[in-house]
Amino acid sequence: MFPINIYTGGAVEHGPMGVTYNKPPLASYPAQDDITFDELKRTIYQLTGINEDKNSIIVNARWKAGPGASHCFVLLPISENSMWRMLAERTISGATGWSIVELFVEVVPNSRCIQNDPGEKSQYNVECGEKTPEHPVRIGFGTEEDQEEQLPVEEEEEEESQELTDEQSIDDEEPLYVGRMFDSKDDLKQAVIEYHIKQNREVETIQSGNTRYVVKCVAPKCKWRLYARTKDQNYCAQPTASTIWMIMTMQNEHVCSNKRDSMDHVNMSAEFISRLILDLIKKKGDACTVKEIQEFVHEQYQSTPSIGKAWRAKELALAHFFGEWKESYAKLAPYLNAIQVANPGTKVEWWSDATADPKMRHLRGVAWAFAPAIEGFKQCRPVISIDSTILCGKYGGRMLIAVAYDAEDQLLPLAFAVIKDEDDESWSWFMRWLRLEVVGPHPVCVISGWQDPLLRLFDQPDSGWCTSMGQAFHRYCSRYLCENMCSSFKKDYLVKWVKWVLRQNQRHKFHQGMLRILESNRKAYNWLIKVGTRPNEENAYHVWSLCEDGGRRYGVMAINGKECVFNLFPKIQKLPIAALVELTFTKSAETFASKREAASKIEVEKQLWSNKVMATLEARRAKMRQHKVVSIQSEGILHDEFEVETRSKVKHTIRLGREQRSCSCQKPQLTGIPCSHLLAVCAFRSLNADHMVDEAYSVRQLLATWAPQFHSAGSMEEWPDYAGVSYSPDCKRVKVGRRKNVRSPSVPGKLKKLREHHCSLCGQNGHYKVSCLGKQGNEGSTSES
Repeated sequence: MFPINIYTGGAVEHGPMGVTYNKPPLASYPAQDDITFDELKRTIYQLTGINEDKNSIIVNARWKAGPGASHCFVLLPISENSMWRMLAERTISGATGWSIVELFVEVVPNSRCIQNDPGEKSQYNVECGEKTPEHPVRIGFGTEEDQEEQLPVEEEEEEESQELTDEQSIDDEEPLYVGRMFDSKDDLKQAVIEYHIKQNREVETIQSGNTRYVVKCVAPKCKWRLYARTKDQNYCAQPTASTIWMIMTMQNEHVCSNKRDSMDHVNMSAEFISRLILDLIKKKGDACTVKEIQEFVHEQYQSTPSIGKAWRAKELALAHFFGEWKESYAKLAPYLNAIQVANPGTKVEWWSDATADPKMRHLRGVAWAFAPAIEGFKQCRPVISIDSTILCGKYGGRMLIAVAYDAEDQLLPLAFAVIKDEDDESWSWFMRWLRLEVVGPHPVCVISGWQDPLLRLFDQPDSGWCTSMGQAFHRYCSRYLCENMCSSFKKDYLVKWVKWVLRQNQRHKFHQGMLRILESNRKAYNWLIKVGTRPNEENAYHVWSLCEDGGRRYGVMAINGKECVFNLFPKIQKLPIAALVELTFTKSAETFASKREAASKIEVEKQLWSNKVMATLEARRAKMRQHKVVSIQSEGILHDEFEVETRSKVKHTIRLGREQRSCSCQKPQLTGIPCSHLLAVCAFRSLNADHMVDEAYSVRQLLATWAPQFHSAGSMEEWPDYAGVSYSPDCKRVKVGRRKNVRSPSVPGKLKKLREHHCSLCGQNGHYKVSCLGKQGNEGSTSES
């Protein structure tokens, strides 16, 4: 809240400190921070007792124009909500240096409500010794009782009353008048252009400087002209901290005719449109289309901007919220430094080239990982997924992201990077940093797509991710495998079989599916065998199939499973780099907060494992009742071997020992969750099956994963001082023209359903009639007939 003093019934006086009031405040009250101008006027009517039906009020604020400790007060007319909100917000923030709002209220009788005798003199005229005015005039300050008899009004003649035309209605609104003030020059220009667009007239700028703004009508015979300048040079001896613009003179009225043949108004610039669509862009963001902008402007002004102008307006509006492209690079280093100060343990790595200026470097890449994510990853399974996407902004580039998986198989955003090009050098730089600063030295399974520079990295002994040396385990993403199969062979049935084969956990089912693919298409079978193979390998099933995985991927088959990696960060591909980093921070913080809240609802005392594992165990326990333990073979203290027969007479072998718990179906080995066969043996031997689940699925580790908290870096004014190196973009990479919506392969979508070619001549599939072998015979028979 903030206090408001209301002065009325007196007069304004001018003294050494500027304007003052000759009477104490009539009313005072604390106002809410979000009060609107309409609510303020209603409160003034109630507190002062002014009759709203008979009188109108004119509100002027006492504005402190002097900088610092100096005091120079001027009158600031308040006639609209935007002006009032500016005054309120600056008072609340302390920017005005004055903690209270003082309002001077002038009471003006409504002429339609006062029907005095034309010959009767008002009290105001008698006291001043003036003649009664023939027409209504605006009077000074006074109470309601004094005002009711001040202004004699002549009775309106019926023959003079007539409906106003559209142009007259616009003029009566008086959007432009001498004495109107604006917060900035941009607001002044916006009002002038908007006024003339509504009247469909054109103006041109004569002078536009830091202190003056002059426009005139383009019509040769029209003498309309507007002159405005900064207020502090005319109304206060000392310069003000914030410049206010005021219309000083507005000569004549328009005598030119309106133009009705122009669909795109000349004065409707991209800057003007960008200020109109701020609310639209704030609501829809980059998803707002050019056509929607054109329709939005046409509804308000009956003028449709061109496609190029609407697109430039959208770029300017986006820059209003996310910053300019080049300026964004200047804020990047201070912002990441502020995040590191607020969140100790956050890792940032810079990759740049030197320039002539020692304090400026060309940015080639930047990588960052937030401290809460690094701490949360320590409680996750040793599996990460790495993906990349194309940046569609002004300077292009690529974005890399690494994610981990919690006990509920939910994504944990782990590390990010922005690089110029997706080549061997860039991937090597990112992966080395990821190993040293984020992941740590222990072996990790990496699930990725088909990026060749990344694949080559797993064969290099000094990369830190060499698979032959046991430093890491590389696996392919199942979605990428299916997409490549689809694009290579364009057969729906092959894609369906590959999806079925790669998810099988039993080897005999896997080989049955491979045999079916061989019978259907030998080329596809040979292609599938060669996926991920090295020069001396016949096949690399362990790279892409679940049954040969060895339990390294913990059942995680695709980079984008339930959740899409880049769906966590919507429209990140089109943001300036500083806004991109800010979005990763805010969305990561929101993800941690929401997952922490969901995990905290689980009762640790009553539930050992995550909700997903508990549901899986419940379903397998129900299936367990249909199994039968048929034989037991004990091998001393090492392990016992059991044979379980299912309802369909299929037998599975379970080996149960101190350090070994396995089943021939391989589910416990591949996922760390007991299968129904193992649960049947535990029930047969009266063993607690909870100890058979991998500890990574426990509720305690789930809570510990999302327990770390993010701390905001605050606004730019609150950032700590940064004296390090600044970074600039590579201006040679600027993309000229409209940004292209490039679909990144990282964004999952449904595989396009392929339609086999059908020949209308022979009725067979696999070709069109143009390439039909029986075309000549058919044409010959047709011509003969």
